[in-house]
Amino acid sequence: MPRPVLPGGQPAPAARPGGPPALRRAIDLLEYLRTRGEAATGPQIVEALGIPKSSAYELIRTLLDTGLLEEDAAQGGYFLGRRLYLMGLAYRAQVDLLREASRAARALRDETGETVQFSVLDQRHMLILLKEEGLHPLRIISRAGSRVPVNWAAAGRLLVSDMTDAALRKLLAETVRPSPTGGAETDVPRLIERIRTARRIGHAIELNETNEHAGCVAAPVLDEQGQCIAALSIVVPEPRMTPDRLPALVAAVGAAAGLLSARLGAPSPGTGETE
Repeated sequence: MPRPVLPGGQPAPAARPGGPPALRRAIDLLEYLRTRGEAATGPQIVEALGIPKSSAYELIRTLLDTGLLEEDAAQGGYFLGRRLYLMGLAYRAQVDLLREASRAARALRDETGETVQFSVLDQRHMLILLKEEGLHPLRIISRAGSRVPVNWAAAGRLLVSDMTDAALRKLLAETVRPSPTGGAETDVPRLIERIRTARRIGHAIELNETNEHAGCVAAPVLDEQGQCIAALSIVVPEPRMTPDRLPALVAAVGAAAGLLSARLGAPSPGTGETE
């Protein structure tokens, strides 16, 4: 069976071998709708999953009956059901990191007024795990669940900053890609130098590297061993990422990441440098 194609033309992650085929198809369908970000019609689902029409509609009916899917009666499509949202809330409540990160991201958003993201390393890419939308009318729209190459984002550089040189070279050689703007660093030696510098000074900055007219200021979240396990970042439209404001953004994200790290048992940070 062909692998489903996600929005953007990328194939969905291959299902693990074994297990009931219907279950694998259900997971593929839910993953397709998650990455699509909007309702999909029956024919779109059939095409994306590459399965017979009868199988697709039987699967849809089962997921509708269990509340994992809901129907958009007006548009004739299907979208992720509220039962998945409740399951997500239950999972989130059980994980200290997510609970604490949500509080930290919300407080940082309220302090700066800007969109805040909490990201982790997932399958060698940066995954935006949580997002708090900015308060300004003009803000950068991002989506929780998005995955991008680590060289595209300030947070991504921090997430790999504790790797050994050999492991880092291997990862970057296999995953570095040009960003949509063409502004992200793709030269591995230069990228490693930027990664080491960001880790040493305790923050990373990028502007117009991933998105036009947008920038990001990120700081590492550390565990009890002092290792970077996540990153907090402030995503800012270029007009508000001015030289006068940048030090305040760096200080705000650094303080928020420091408090979150402390809650996770990280050792007290030393004195940082400036970039």
